Amino acid sequence: MKVENKTIDGVFIEHVPSEGSPSGPPIVFVHGGLQGSWAWENYLPYFAAAGHDSYAFSWFNHRGSQDLPEDQFTLRSMADTVEELETVVDHIGHAPILITHSMGALVGLKYAEKHPVLAQVHITPAISAEVGLHPNTAIDLTQPTDIPDFETAWQTVFEGSPEDDARRYYALLCRESAMAIKETLSTSLRVDRTRIDGPSLVIAAENDVIVPAEAIRRSAAHFGSDYLFVRGRSHNVLLEPGWRETAERINTWLDRHTW
Repeated sequence: MKVENKTIDGVFIEHVPSEGSPSGPPIVFVHGGLQGSWAWENYLPYFAAAGHDSYAFSWFNHRGSQDLPEDQFTLRSMADTVEELETVVDHIGHAPILITHSMGALVGLKYAEKHPVLAQVHITPAISAEVGLHPNTAIDLTQPTDIPDFETAWQTVFEGSPEDDARRYYALLCRESAMAIKETLSTSLRVDRTRIDGPSLVIAAENDVIVPAEAIRRSAAHFGSDYLFVRGRSHNVLLEPGWRETAERINTWLDRHTW
């Protein structure tokens, strides 16, 4: 399938049109920390083949999108990243389905507080303050957070991927906003569930060492979401072998909950 790339107001967007006339609403994919639109290389063509116009984008200071001044980027909240998502949806001109990963779940939830969303799927999502883990983690807020070394990234972010794949993904990682990392690790970003409509699904992975499945189960209960636990998977469900099985389960859920 052909991927159409464009940049709108500094936001890099990848678009894979649906095969034939769309049979379902557009889907916007929201990546997680240190990553970019490239993280959805499997899901974009899969869901386009399933009848959805599919879009992925990169946050500012992430691969393909414009760079903000370093001091501004360093203190940029996850809530600020809603700006990029708004740009994408305004371009589409239709209320979307959101499928997010990791830190991107907080972006999707904050967007849904203020905008209509047809459905949300959050894959190994970061946890909001209301659910909270609240670890005592010190973060340097004077500069962006650096990329971890390869071995650390492979054991955490890309644990389920073969080494060759993990090295390819690792080469695409970028530094992250220190504020966004602090909000995620300390689970300090608040989300008002009373302002969010529509069905939602959250997915936890058995081998996820970043966001424990138990915390994701509690998040599902808090937001009234359906909960899916996938065995034998790690944090980056969307890139590791076996991604298609999870995508098929998401597609089945969407068929039952959107129209």
